[in-house]
Amino acid sequence: MDRGSPGITNRRIGQIAIPMILSNITVPLLGFVDTAVIGQLGKAELIAALGLGSILISTLYWLCGFLRMGTTGLTAQAKGAEDSIEVFHILIRGLGLGLLLGVLILLISFPIFQVFFIISPAEASVEENALHYVQIRILSAPFAIANITIIGWLIAMEKTVRVLFIQLIINVLNLALNLFLVLALDYGVEGIAYATLTSEICGFLLSLIMCRSVVNFKENFVIRGIFKWDKWVNLFSLNANIFLRSLLLEFVFVSFFFWGASFGTVVLAANQILIQFLHIIAYGLDGFAFSAEVLVGISYGRKNLADLRASALLSTKWAGFSALCLSTFFLFFGSFLVQFMTTSTEVVATAQDYLLWITLAPVLSFVAYIMDGIFFGSTHTADLRKAMIISALFYFLTAIVLSEIYQNHGLWMSLSLFSLMRALTLLYYYPNIERSVSVIR
Repeated sequence: MDRGSPGITNRRIGQIAIPMILSNITVPLLGFVDTAVIGQLGKAELIAALGLGSILISTLYWLCGFLRMGTTGLTAQAKGAEDSIEVFHILIRGLGLGLLLGVLILLISFPIFQVFFIISPAEASVEENALHYVQIRILSAPFAIANITIIGWLIAMEKTVRVLFIQLIINVLNLALNLFLVLALDYGVEGIAYATLTSEICGFLLSLIMCRSVVNFKENFVIRGIFKWDKWVNLFSLNANIFLRSLLLEFVFVSFFFWGASFGTVVLAANQILIQFLHIIAYGLDGFAFSAEVLVGISYGRKNLADLRASALLSTKWAGFSALCLSTFFLFFGSFLVQFMTTSTEVVATAQDYLLWITLAPVLSFVAYIMDGIFFGSTHTADLRKAMIISALFYFLTAIVLSEIYQNHGLWMSLSLFSLMRALTLLYYYPNIERSVSVIR
């Protein structure tokens, strides 16, 4: 493990943030490549089946994202305390939990698939192909979910270039296997599934190799330390809070889609395009949230209040600058991007009516992103959960009222206010972090 640590500088923030921004951008490329390759077969039911199956698998894996956040915060704190043994033990506990969760999902996948396809409105041929896809893809669950933990650990160790390298290898391997299995051997959606399964397993193995070059496994392996009861209780409590917070966040965005659907197909299509722009914004701001998460965690572990404040302040400044750049970009190029996304003049015109909310989104949400990182790094996840409960309730109340008065504009206004409320509630709870550092000094 790296001993010591340089100060909280702009350079250090960039070294964490930039590779993570690039890594984030590669994530949707998996789905893009899969769709592009299967699309070459010219069969609509195969594209639809891939989309249906991908949604199911992605949701199951996304629900396990709390493993990444919890691992990063705990590891950063142990690194800050220069406790190399605990740094390693956090990795092993996280790996164990990830593998266990993956096996559990694998075991209960059959009833999950049954319920999903019962309520699915898709045609029989689409469902049949989608079922073949998910039955293969789900085999990667233990590896893909355990890898979430490893990625979180590497981020905390400030090895974000390695995270980027892992994502690139997964993407390149997935593309090569897709071309071979689908276009050369004509395996259809099953070929896509086997390609992704193989690339995810290889990604997991590569991640393990990356970890071995960071910490000495044999030297730090202490059975008694790994199975300390209080450490496991803390891990489960931490992850439970993050899981509930993430679940509420997902409910907000799912409800946004359902509300949008009530305004008609054209509005729903326009919202779908604009939501993709929100994803781009998230990729741009998340990198600095990762910086805050890691550096705040290290400072918290060192009981260094000055460094904690510097980490929070510098990350916020860079996120604010990025937010202004993103808002300016969408102000001038948003209309062009909408036209690039669809040839439907009706959808283009409708989406352009709501572009204002995308232009405002970065400056309204960057504080919420950074505050998330600060709370993940300090592992004050109970406050995160409470803040999200308040913010989600606020969103639903405002959406009910504003969507009735202003229709889809009201819905976008509610989502914007939701971002502001997340920031405000977390700012309200932030002094708890500083007080806890002062108490443990």
